[in-house]
Order: sequence, then C-alpha cells, then structure tokens
Amino acid sequence: MAQKKLSKKKLAEFEKIILKMQNRALVEMGYIKESSLNNSSSLDVTTRDSTYAYHMADVGTDSHEREKAFFWFTREGKFIRYLEEALERVRDGTYGFCKGCGTSIPEERLKEVPHTQLCVSCKNQQDS
Repeated sequence: MAQKKLSKKKLAEFEKIILKMQNRALVEMGYIKESSLNNSSSLDVTTRDSTYAYHMADVGTDSHEREKAFFWFTREGKFIRYLEEALERVRDGTYGFCKGCGTSIPEERLKEVPHTQLCVSCKNQQDS
C-alpha cells in the first residue's frame, strides 16, 4: 500500500470530526464529575465514614459507585488525550499514516476511529 497524504480539505474534515468527538467527551466528563464524583450519593460527608449511621452495604455501594465513576472519568480522559494527539497529527501533517508500518490508513478506518494511530493489520498484530 503506497503512502498517500490526505488533502488539506480532508484534514480539515477530520479535524472537525475529532473536535466534535472531543467536545462530546468533555461534556460526558463534566456529567460524570457532576453526577458521581462530586455527589457520590445521598450520604453526607459526616455519615459516609460512619458504619453506625448507615448499613455497611450502603457504604460499600457508595464506594463502588465512586470507583466506577472514577474509572469512567479516567477512561474519558484517556480518550480526550488520544483525540488531542490526533489533532496534533492533523496539524503537523502526519495524520492518516500508520505508526507501525508507515503506510496510509484507509479513510474508512479514520472515519470510524479518527484517533487511530495504526492500520488494521498493525492493530491486529498488536492485539494478538
């Protein structure tokens, strides 16, 4: 597969797609933060640490929900970082090339996974 650089028009289209995805992820992070991390449950700060005020199962559920929210918040943060890296590649002209083998990544793959750094072949090798 020959290396084929994307046109400025195509790069602008992908930049728009990536920015839209990044915005959605930032909104999602805000939702997670507001609904879960800041307001982890109906337990207030003084009773959350008290095993006498609430049943231990309630305290455990609250802890589990906070851990789950933290996991999703961290996951969204990584996704945003991948999108930022993709934007850097768009801006420096290296977007659309596989970091594994250096060939062009098909536009269909870039549309499905705009933050990808690998062609399908290299990704499959990495996963196996």
